[in-house]
Amino acid sequence: MLTIKKCNEAGLIARLGGMFCGEEMVTGVIFADRRVRFDPATFTKTILDGFIQKDWIIGTVEIDAAEDADVDPGYTDLANGKSIKNTDGVKKWNMTFYKNSCFQNQLQKLDKSERYSIFLVFADGSVIGQQMKDGKIKGFDARLFTGIKKVKTAAEGGGSTLRIDLAPSAMKYWQGQAVVFEADDVAFDELNPVTAVSIDILSALTATSTTTKVKVTNMCADSVVSGLVTADNWSMRRNGDLEPVTAVAELNGDYTFTHAALTANDSISFEIDVAGSPVYVLDTDYYAGKSETEKVA
Repeated sequence: MLTIKKCNEAGLIARLGGMFCGEEMVTGVIFADRRVRFDPATFTKTILDGFIQKDWIIGTVEIDAAEDADVDPGYTDLANGKSIKNTDGVKKWNMTFYKNSCFQNQLQKLDKSERYSIFLVFADGSVIGQQMKDGKIKGFDARLFTGIKKVKTAAEGGGSTLRIDLAPSAMKYWQGQAVVFEADDVAFDELNPVTAVSIDILSALTATSTTTKVKVTNMCADSVVSGLVTADNWSMRRNGDLEPVTAVAELNGDYTFTHAALTANDSISFEIDVAGSPVYVLDTDYYAGKSETEKVA
């Protein structure tokens, strides 16, 4: 269930008296497919995980630095001294992430994207989004642009930059229909983004073999990934078609998959596949990846 903080409710008439809550520092951003809607009455982590499994939510990406790059509203000053507001302006940010080139490679996939909306995550784990007429909550529709990757040439500096422009259609929500919410069973500041993993086939693929050993590591770091031992969340792809992995054993990132017997000249690969979805959910961690295709001897 989602709880909307009362200090963010608003009516058509401005009520500016009384006490108002201060906002926390923004520490992260959630990228969500524009189709994602949260119903406050029925929201659970299971529903959230379902969106992530379908690759509709990337997760909370921690922001290392950010600056506003707003386009101010446009006005016309009349001869009688009055002003007319012609445009509402546009909310924009330049966000910086002090991470390596592998992170940049992934971030670049967002360049010029109009697929996503954004939620901003506060330090206390609450989130700001827009409330629709039906009471559901979604992110602010945005357009994304990557900046030029910088490397560290002094004690400080470097990193990747993402420009976020709210869509014109999102501005009325940002200005007048934004809500801050929190969940009973999710701390959104702890919602890790989906991790890309490398899956490397270790054992030789030979005809009649019913087991294959692979190593699973973080794609962007030299560290193994453990705990992905639910067989239903893995598949073997043989000549383009998916087949089940029937059992999984793991030790220190080395996995042994049990599967149907291989046949000479088969093209084989292994991938995370959760009932057709590409993301493996492990508590608040999320993983996606597939191996390269190899031929059976």
